[in-house]
Amino acid sequence: MEATLYHIGFLLLPQTQLMDFAGPSDVFQTANHILASHVNTTELQYQILLISGSKDPKIRTSSGIEVHCDYTIYDLDLPLNTLLITSSKSDISQAYDPALLHWLKGIYPSLQRIGSICIGAFLLAQTGLLYNRKATTHWQFASTFRKLYPSVRLAYDQIYTKDSNIYTSGGITSGIDLALALIEEDHGRTVASNVSRYLVVHLKRNNTQALYSTLIPMDRELTPLVLKVKQYIVNHFKFHVISIAELADFVDMSERNFARVFKRESGMTPGMFYDGLRIEHAKRLLESSDLPIAEIALSVGFSSDTIFRKAFIKLVEVTPTKYRTSFQSTGINNI
Repeated sequence: MEATLYHIGFLLLPQTQLMDFAGPSDVFQTANHILASHVNTTELQYQILLISGSKDPKIRTSSGIEVHCDYTIYDLDLPLNTLLITSSKSDISQAYDPALLHWLKGIYPSLQRIGSICIGAFLLAQTGLLYNRKATTHWQFASTFRKLYPSVRLAYDQIYTKDSNIYTSGGITSGIDLALALIEEDHGRTVASNVSRYLVVHLKRNNTQALYSTLIPMDRELTPLVLKVKQYIVNHFKFHVISIAELADFVDMSERNFARVFKRESGMTPGMFYDGLRIEHAKRLLESSDLPIAEIALSVGFSSDTIFRKAFIKLVEVTPTKYRTSFQSTGINNI
């Protein structure tokens, strides 16, 4: 029996990440090969369509590689079942082209499903389609996303999410995870598992984005007050436990006012910030050294490795040992 053609469209904007659509495209194409090997299969097959978000069918990706799209948003009657929006840093904090937003909102009712990859969630959110829905995006841009779209129930730690027929995925390679999930949704676990084995990737990651994210924003994203407190903590946490009263005294504020202002400017309580900063330093030591866990715990200001492990698991969602295994040296020089 002839298989039904399943049209998967990738919406591309200037400076999109090549891997955002190349990785998932290969997932769907691999599914085509595996499905074709089934005799008399009635399963759907996939056709990939690249769609330019402007009148120009040519899109230059962030890596400098130019891609010629099959269609633009100005073409009529696009044969789409699923639309996946790729990322583009060029527009992350500003308004998108009204024509693009109009096109997305107009085509949505005709789609079986729509989704985003990485920071493509910013464009999807600006259409209003994510209002009061669960979504994720690249962990590094979670804070910006929350500020711009507070009505979205952001679960930045998730690799991908589904809310009704709207799907979102986290940072860059998570588009591959989302594509595998869609294949499992369409054809079942066996086909999706065969695709994952062929591509040598996990069908489902055991970890969330918390494993890859940093707990403390980069210095350029911190206010002068928060940056000043950060420097103080870094200079002193190895020598003694730092209290909130000590930090408040350092910046010449009452403890109550300091806690209120600090949380407003950083999004975290002083205690959360203090623990997050120490755990970030511990992560770097786990990545770059062979120091025992107990020694690392003491070096970042925890009184015991037991307390350190509990704090680490709470914030990173894996044990220090598992984290070290995930980010230790590739060892390529020893092969």
